[in-house]
Amino acid sequence: MKSMKTGSEAFVEALRIENTEVIFGIVGSAFMDPLDIFPRGDIRFVQVRHEQSAALMAEGYARMTGRPGVCIGQNGPGITNLVTGVASAALNHTPLVVITPAVTTATMGTKSFQEIDQMRMLAPIVTWQTQVIRADRVSEALRGAFRAAIATRGPVQVDIPRDLYYGKFEEEEQQPHQYRTSGRYGGAPHGEIERAANLLLEAKRPVFLAGLGAVDSDAGAAIAALADRFAAPVGCVWLHNDAFPGSHRLAVGPIGYQGSLAAMRLLSEADVVLALGTRLNLFGTTPQYDFDFFPTNAKLIHNSINPLELGAFRPMEVGLLGDCLAVVNQLLEATEGRRPNVNHETQLRRIDDEKRNWADMVRGNSLVDGEFIHPKRALWEISQAIPKDAAVVCDVGNVSGSANPYFNFDKPRRWFGPGSLGGIGVGFPTALGVKLANPNLPVLALVGDGAWSMALQEVMTAVREKINLVTVIFNNSQYGAERRNQYDFFNERFFWTDLENPNFAAIAGEMGALGMRVDAAGDIAPKIKEAFAAERPVVLEIVIDPKVLSEPYRRDALRTPERIMSRYRN
Repeated sequence: MKSMKTGSEAFVEALRIENTEVIFGIVGSAFMDPLDIFPRGDIRFVQVRHEQSAALMAEGYARMTGRPGVCIGQNGPGITNLVTGVASAALNHTPLVVITPAVTTATMGTKSFQEIDQMRMLAPIVTWQTQVIRADRVSEALRGAFRAAIATRGPVQVDIPRDLYYGKFEEEEQQPHQYRTSGRYGGAPHGEIERAANLLLEAKRPVFLAGLGAVDSDAGAAIAALADRFAAPVGCVWLHNDAFPGSHRLAVGPIGYQGSLAAMRLLSEADVVLALGTRLNLFGTTPQYDFDFFPTNAKLIHNSINPLELGAFRPMEVGLLGDCLAVVNQLLEATEGRRPNVNHETQLRRIDDEKRNWADMVRGNSLVDGEFIHPKRALWEISQAIPKDAAVVCDVGNVSGSANPYFNFDKPRRWFGPGSLGGIGVGFPTALGVKLANPNLPVLALVGDGAWSMALQEVMTAVREKINLVTVIFNNSQYGAERRNQYDFFNERFFWTDLENPNFAAIAGEMGALGMRVDAAGDIAPKIKEAFAAERPVVLEIVIDPKVLSEPYRRDALRTPERIMSRYRN
């Protein structure tokens, strides 16, 4: 049945039908007409203090729920501010619907006020985009956007000239099942499953890796059942520590930067590697702890939902295209009742030994006393004090990036790293989106002082919206990751890495949050517990030793400089 509506009503109704609960942005005249009726469409508008945060909060929301997040901004500068968050979503495979209001259809292409080519600007970082050219196609555009975001697991763009919100037309309403699927895929072909099953059954030292696909499909329990069958240690791909239950006996922790040495040692000895729900990106498999841990002679069984990722970075023996959970269930069925070649007792003893040695190493490296708080001591104290089911969101940084070994998760959607874009300052806005998506879940954000300087304005958003999360700032008065590079490659010539910081806790207090500052290791755990008991946003600033820096993210990314001209040689 057709009904008469305006462009604004069509816009809000299309979002309501998709059960859009919240949209992140800053008010702008370009979309003020539909914004006026958001409350009647049961849509919450979260007004941020910078549009970059809007995209990052929408991404955090999507990563927590598995549903597309939605963000919007004023045409021109509001949209340019969204770019970092959209690019982050693109590299993190996060479904995002990015609404870009545009100048009027009559002034397009005239370099009018606040006009840029928003389509060409976002084209490289979205998986689908459309520009609405008639008011009666607003609903169609939004249907396409949600269909594409869910199907491609990435950000999509709908560009809407501001005058189209005022058009009037008749149209028939459609429900989601009429124009899109759930986005889930089936399993791999039977022949490929059988080949993979035979490789696993022949293996003496199989190792499993679980990535984002395991999180998206909630495959942890099924992977555990398959791993039990082969006594296979299960490591998590870098940035996806929550892809496998951390308390399981076969869980050996994350590979990659500052990850589990136990996981990487066991992986290096594997004769068969089953990589589930991952592209095996190169950064997450670069050498760590002075050795190349990814085995070159192991036979790789590679599963991904994206055919372009299979075998892209590592040569594979078998490629299993399909949904991670569906593929694991197929492997369970294909190996049912068949005897593996692996010696369970030997494998389990080896896993237990490596896990014990790694746990002792982490404890020994962390329980350090001194005049100033050691960064690893801070991470240790935090990890021991947070609520058991808490979600943890990490920013890029020399300290926050070292958090990998300190947190274990038994449920998916509990660990949120900065992602493959590696943007500094993304952690806090992402955490706000995570908390909004699951208000009853304790959420902790780990942020360095350099990163905090880029996002601290959103404390005002947290206070206004009553987003009660806990944020820890590691204050060592420097850009630590870059300073470590200068230590290793520039003969300790430190340039532009020093920070002259204010009292961040006091500033947070002025913004309406509970601000606390700690400079003694023994005070960290009590303050963490106090922070999670508070019923408002909390910012806990921990002053750490500036002379202690973790390993650089990549030793292969820089070289010792060579100076040829006499002016620069000395």
